[in-house]
Amino acid sequence: MTKSTSPADRGVSPLDRAHGLRQEKKTDDALRLAASIIAASTDDVNAAYLVARLLLDSDRAQSAGKAAEALVERFVRRGDLLGACLCAQLGFEAGGFAENALATISEAFGKGSKRVSDVSPRPPPLPVAVEVAPFFAKLSGPALADAAEKALTRFIEAKDPVSATAPLPRLPLFGELEPGVLTRLLGAFEVRELKAGEYAVRQGDEGREAFALVRGVLNVVREDEVRGPVVLAVLGAGSVFGEMALVSDAPRAASVVAVEPTHLLVAQRKHLEALAQKDGTISRELGRFCHGRMVSNLIRHSAILAAVEPKRRQDLVGRFTPETFKPGALLVRQGEEGESLFLIASGSVEVRSTDSEGDRVVLAQLGPGDVVGEISLILRRPATADVVAVHSTVALQLTREKFQEAIKQYPALLTELYELATKREEETRSVVAQEALDVSDVVLL
Repeated sequence: MTKSTSPADRGVSPLDRAHGLRQEKKTDDALRLAASIIAASTDDVNAAYLVARLLLDSDRAQSAGKAAEALVERFVRRGDLLGACLCAQLGFEAGGFAENALATISEAFGKGSKRVSDVSPRPPPLPVAVEVAPFFAKLSGPALADAAEKALTRFIEAKDPVSATAPLPRLPLFGELEPGVLTRLLGAFEVRELKAGEYAVRQGDEGREAFALVRGVLNVVREDEVRGPVVLAVLGAGSVFGEMALVSDAPRAASVVAVEPTHLLVAQRKHLEALAQKDGTISRELGRFCHGRMVSNLIRHSAILAAVEPKRRQDLVGRFTPETFKPGALLVRQGEEGESLFLIASGSVEVRSTDSEGDRVVLAQLGPGDVVGEISLILRRPATADVVAVHSTVALQLTREKFQEAIKQYPALLTELYELATKREEETRSVVAQEALDVSDVVLL
């Protein structure tokens, strides 16, 4: 007996419970519940994957591999490239050849596929309240594995409610690569599982990986010195994060922690860089993808862009030119009148000045969404501080000429930048003066 439940009243879903039991090494308990789920459904491919995974854990590699191969196509039909990749990796672990499965996925989703169109991914089936079926509750060990194998076979042999010709969604990055190239890219990812409460990324750590969330829920959390932990976003299946590690070695700006049992596909930066060096298409599309993500983040979160109505922000950002700065490079030089405004897209910069005693003072460290160069550009005065890249940093540059054109169309931008420039100039003078006073006090003592 099953019944549909809403997210509000179901609490932890049966499938999440089953994943949690597996992570606790309670293989039989997890297998009983997962097998009960697929016995009650012909559509829950995620539960079928878990049964296959548990069969592999129970030394049933042949059954697990055969099921994984069949499930690749089922995930493809649902427009779930990441889920299909997860099954391909399972098949590889079971002794199969991941390259064949990845080639199937790439043919379906890659550039030129006739199955791809402008449709949304098929939503997963609504969770149902499922308890362990009495039949499975009585079994354990090899007898339970035998019964689970039969249930999985029946699931796979049953008619799939999703058509084999169902249109597939057009996916960013993946859909821009030819099938052969996409196969190589997908081969760079490995599977990582997280328990509830485990971290995928920790704030302050160096970014060396990019992630794609296959299943589960993640919280993006920033540690704030005043407010404590602040949840910035909640990520669901299909989300990509950490991709800024591909263009910057800046420390992670926030932590990412699992809310429930979670599966990730993870790619090491060094592996992606090696692929990009061998194939110009991968390099170009990765760069385009990361740039698009940076711009999207800026449009959503930049305080300066917030001065412009949402539908016009994309046009404004299009007037900027992306520039990359190596660590130690100057974006703004103290004492010189700058000719450009910079909007930090990734990485970080330090604002440094010199006090009246000749000592260097770090006034601020700025990151994505922040603006520099506005004092010189807006107030027509020499810059009051150096702005130096701390890490490899990407900034969007707006020259004086283009700035003059922009403010004619977006007068609110000038107001916002003028207020920021005057505020920062006053803060700079105040901090530098205070720093000099503090040093003098120490000398006098």
